[in-house]
Amino acid sequence: MTVYNGHSVSAIVTCAGKGTRFGSNKLLVELGGMTVLERTVRAVAQPFIDELIVTISAENEETYRRILIDEAQLPVTLVIGGEERHLSAKKGLKATSGDIILVHDGVRPFVTEKLIREVLDAAIANGAAMLGTPSTVQVKLVGDDGFIEGSLDRSHSWLGQTPQAFRRKLLKKSYKRAVKTDYQRVSDDADLVHEFMGVPARILLGDVNNIKITTPQDLGTARLIVDHLIATEEDA
Repeated sequence: MTVYNGHSVSAIVTCAGKGTRFGSNKLLVELGGMTVLERTVRAVAQPFIDELIVTISAENEETYRRILIDEAQLPVTLVIGGEERHLSAKKGLKATSGDIILVHDGVRPFVTEKLIREVLDAAIANGAAMLGTPSTVQVKLVGDDGFIEGSLDRSHSWLGQTPQAFRRKLLKKSYKRAVKTDYQRVSDDADLVHEFMGVPARILLGDVNNIKITTPQDLGTARLIVDHLIATEEDA
């Protein structure tokens, strides 16, 4: 087992979503001759990651196994996820043994080794850490009735990214407590750890290229990023 700064590290890549906003399975879209799925998992499969778990939906198991294991021969374990994101990650956590857990969105294919290391270092030091970028837009708080209730202070508003990383005990207990309360809000693991364990995540500056492919417009941006990366590699 590899030891990273005195800790064993397990990574969970969440790929069990249905992609309803995109209209199709965005993980199977090709970017630069490689699916989003494979590109993301390859990016996370760093030498200092001891275990790499990919949470998937049952209907995609055969296809994802072929792409990641049979063809790409990546060192991953596939785990059937749940209906909610935190339920999928909880199942993925059961398949790990590391004392630091890294969680990353399967549709963020441009994460780098540098970003992963920075999040891991901060999680080791603070218990919980994540990436983000300062908001450049005005974020409004809107009530259920459709009326604006206020605005978030832009100087304190960040747009969250993954990966996020946590001490295993914090993440495990937060999942357990979330399940007991029938937690159903759309959220991320940093919110769960803060809400159920009282531990706020240290936020680090992410990267503008570390986008989440959610809409067809995001895919257009992703293609531009891939073209730039390929051109840079060819010039090197």
